[in-house]
Amino acid sequence: MSLYSIEPIDRSHNTAILNILRSSPNSTENLTVCFDRQPDFFCLPDIRYNPHYYYGYFHNDQLKGFGGIGYHDAMVNGLPGTVFHMRDYYVAPEARGKGFGYRLTERFFKNPYNQSDVGYVIIMAGNRPSLHYVGRRNEKFPYIPYSRIINQLDVRNIMLTWPVINSRDYTIRKAENEDIPEIVALLNNEHRERLFGNLYDETTFREYLSKRPGLEISDYCLAIDKAGKTCGVCAAWDCSSFKQTRVIKYGKRFRKAKMLYKGLSLLFDLQPLPSPGECFRDTIITDYAVRNRDPGIMNALLRYLYNDLRKRGFQNMMWGSSADDPLLKASEGFFHQRVVSNIVLISTNPEMTENGRIRNHLPFIDIPCL
Repeated sequence: MSLYSIEPIDRSHNTAILNILRSSPNSTENLTVCFDRQPDFFCLPDIRYNPHYYYGYFHNDQLKGFGGIGYHDAMVNGLPGTVFHMRDYYVAPEARGKGFGYRLTERFFKNPYNQSDVGYVIIMAGNRPSLHYVGRRNEKFPYIPYSRIINQLDVRNIMLTWPVINSRDYTIRKAENEDIPEIVALLNNEHRERLFGNLYDETTFREYLSKRPGLEISDYCLAIDKAGKTCGVCAAWDCSSFKQTRVIKYGKRFRKAKMLYKGLSLLFDLQPLPSPGECFRDTIITDYAVRNRDPGIMNALLRYLYNDLRKRGFQNMMWGSSADDPLLKASEGFFHQRVVSNIVLISTNPEMTENGRIRNHLPFIDIPCL
C-alpha cells in the first residue's frame, strides 16, 4: 500500500489518462464503448468549471487512476451560489479495491473552494462499486462528505433513422444574434427555480457561447407559435471535438440490431454504424426552455432537429432531464433508448442532506459536459 501515492495531475499526464479511460469501458450484452476524451482530456473541465482540481493515483510513479472535482455557479434553493461536481473517477483494473476513493476525499474537501458545501455526483444506475460510497461514513477518513440519492437523470438516446413529420402547430427556425435577449429570457425562466440551474444575462450568455467549442448561435432553434411569438428554444451541440462515444466491440446480441440498421440504411441513406475503434456521430440537445414547460413545444423542436441532424449525417441525438420531469413526454414518438443515472446530493454539512433542507425541484444536469 505504501507504493501508492496521490498527487495533482495536469495536461502532462494526458496520454496516461486517456489510456486509463480505454482500459475502463462501459459494457453491456449488446455493446462495449469507451467514453473517450481525445485529444485533450482537460478540454471538458476547462469548458465547464472554474476552478477544477484533478488528482492521480500513482503506483511506482505510474498513473493507475484519477478523479476530479469542478466548481461552477448554480441555483440552490432559488439563490445563486457556487456548487461542486465530483466527476471522472477512473481506476485501472489492477489498482481497484485499494481505497483510492476514500483517500481522495481529503484532497477534495479539507479546504473546498469558496467554502462551497453543496455539490453532486452522477452515478449510472447499476454501478454498484460507486453506489457503495453513497450514504456511508468511515471513521478512518473524516473528510468523506455526507450524501444521498435525490433524483435520477433520464437521458433519451434518440436514433436518427427514418424521417419524421415536422409539427404543424409551431414554426421552427434557426436563431440569430438578434434573438439572444429572447433566448436569455426563456432560459432564465426555465432555470431560476431548478436545483443547479443556470442564470444568464446577455453578456454572460455570449461569454458562455465563446467558451464552448462547436456551439454557435446558429446551433440554437426557436419555436414560433401561430401568433408569431417565440415560445421555445433549444440547441444541438456537436461535442465530438472534446468527447466521443468510441465503439470497442459489438456483442453477439447486437447482431440483429446491426442487420436491421443496415436494412434501414439502404432505405433511408443512413450513415453506417461505426466499426470497432470508430465513434458514433452524436449530438446533444441542450439549453432548452419552452413556454409553460409545454411538451408539445419541446416535441416540435425535437422533430425539427431530428430531421436536420439526420440529413447532416448524425446517428443519434441525446436529450434528457430529471426522471420526474413531465417535459420528458416530448420524446414520445421517437425510437430511443434510455440511460438512467442517479443524481447524488453531496455536502460537507450533514444538515444539507436532510430531507427538505434543499428544494429538490427538477435538478438540472449539464449533459454535454458530463
